[in-house]
Amino acid sequence: MNEISYKRHRFPPEIIQNAVWLYFRFTLSFRDVEDLLAERGLDVSYESIRYWVLKFGKQYARKELTEIVGDGCYQAAFWFGISSNPSINVMPSMTFGN
Repeated sequence: MNEISYKRHRFPPEIIQNAVWLYFRFTLSFRDVEDLLAERGLDVSYESIRYWVLKFGKQYARKELTEIVGDGCYQAAFWFGISSNPSINVMPSMTFGN
């Protein structure tokens, strides 16, 4: 996977990552994230946050999934509760086999 590039961005990668994380983690609006960053002394417009979410959000999610689950076969098993061994419950709310 290609490295995420932050070239030609005014803010450092940590600020961008934090803004995108706040947006997705707490399901805030772009203006709410703008207000949270303003409280910390950062003057970022909600349009910049919107751009960052659109540009980096999917890349961050893909990177996290790759780190958590590894290959695609295990990814499907992890997210959908599919297991090759019926005695292993991946998701406690689902029952397998018998």
